[in-house]
Amino acid sequence: MIRFAYLAIAFVACQPPTPLEAEQSIAQSLNSEVGKRGVRHAALRVDAPALDLEFALAIGEARDGQEMTPETPFLSASVGKLFTAAAVLSLSEQGALSLDDPITEWVDEEVLAGLPLAEGASLDEIEVGMLLSHHSGFPDLFSEQGEDGAPSILERMLEEPNRSWSRAEMLDYTREHGAAVGLPGEAFHYADVNYDLLGLVLEAVEGAPWHEVVRAQVIAPIGLEQTWYYNLEDGPDALDPIAGVWVGDVNLVDAPCMSADQAGGGLATTTADLVAFSRALEAGNPVQRALFEHYTEDAIQRGLDYGYGMWALRPKRLTYGTANLPEMVGVSGVTGSFVYYVPASDAVISGTFDQTDMSARAIRFLVADVLSELDALDR
Repeated sequence: MIRFAYLAIAFVACQPPTPLEAEQSIAQSLNSEVGKRGVRHAALRVDAPALDLEFALAIGEARDGQEMTPETPFLSASVGKLFTAAAVLSLSEQGALSLDDPITEWVDEEVLAGLPLAEGASLDEIEVGMLLSHHSGFPDLFSEQGEDGAPSILERMLEEPNRSWSRAEMLDYTREHGAAVGLPGEAFHYADVNYDLLGLVLEAVEGAPWHEVVRAQVIAPIGLEQTWYYNLEDGPDALDPIAGVWVGDVNLVDAPCMSADQAGGGLATTTADLVAFSRALEAGNPVQRALFEHYTEDAIQRGLDYGYGMWALRPKRLTYGTANLPEMVGVSGVTGSFVYYVPASDAVISGTFDQTDMSARAIRFLVADVLSELDALDR
């Protein structure tokens, strides 16, 4: 009798959760994150119709007493890189450019002159595809200190929130304070300057501002009506005010310094539009997901590969005790923003924490608290 009872308990424990139980567990985990280390709010959307699981959550205060809702737009940080990459790949598929093109074919050399290069390297060796995959050899002055000890641009944004940054000023900052990190094509080094330069490439190819090119190639064809470049375009009138975004304890959402977030980010969006974007890529609009999959293994960290603007998250190589979980592909931002597709269950997960302190923790939450529930539901 005792053995029978033990086996019965074990059988129940091994049963997969119901969709409602999975949603409740994920909601509880999300709620526990808000309030930790000063996290003000969070939003999450899970779209997994094959698992009978579709829901949107929002917790906390968006800003100035405004409640965070599933429809509240937010600044998506480096999630914008995937949009820029999609525009470049779309034009490549159309034959307007090649990923093998040297950037000097599209960007005037006087604009590029003085950018830090390794000894013996030339600008002609840096190809468009190297910018997409962060193999240019350029340093990252946006988030890293300069070779001479100069603060990163992000640190300068905190020191001078009322200062606006042009693309030319950011390139000048890289020239003045940066040092090459390797030869072109040699090794991965994440650097926002690569995507700022891709903005120049897009402008040269299409003869229009880069953000208009991304809108024409990506945002408009997919029909994303809640996504815009917040420093360069007016947002939809019907949407809630944009949520705050915290760098440490400072909310920079309305600060002029956010102009530094350009072709390497720059997007305001919603969890619903990010799900629609991911679904569109799976359908080949504007390009097939396979075109992004030029991965460098363990580029971001062990278990996080980087392709052409797209990440591949491999739980088997992470250190979270999640070796049996399926892989995800998508992108994360420094503010804890994210959108990922899970091929094994045809699920999309999107959301944000709008807090730089959550950059790494958001990935752990996605794997340990969301992906694990989807996997259990899929058994």
